[in-house]
Amino acid sequence: MENDRLEQLRTMLAEEPSDLFIQYAIALELRSRGSMEEAVTALHGLLMDAPDHVPSYYQLALFQADLGSVEDAIATCERGMVQAGAVDDRKALAELKELRETLLDER
Repeated sequence: MENDRLEQLRTMLAEEPSDLFIQYAIALELRSRGSMEEAVTALHGLLMDAPDHVPSYYQLALFQADLGSVEDAIATCERGMVQAGAVDDRKALAELKELRETLLDER
């Protein structure tokens, strides 16, 4: 069933390759399956295509931290904070700041 969901998402993406939500959903599905490296790669690709997709920064930072790449996660938070400020997404900005502070305390 898990494979079905991932395959469904990939089929949808093939039909709508520029759909950011589907790309994001694939990354989250990969993470839920334990494919962390693939999930990180998927979010990196999404952010290369759409650097203003603010939710991806938060998730990418979490994934990087889970993989032990705390410095990368902090840098991702900082890039996300810039983007959140640019689109005036105060909630995302606050969440990214909080995550960054947590990561700084843990390193």
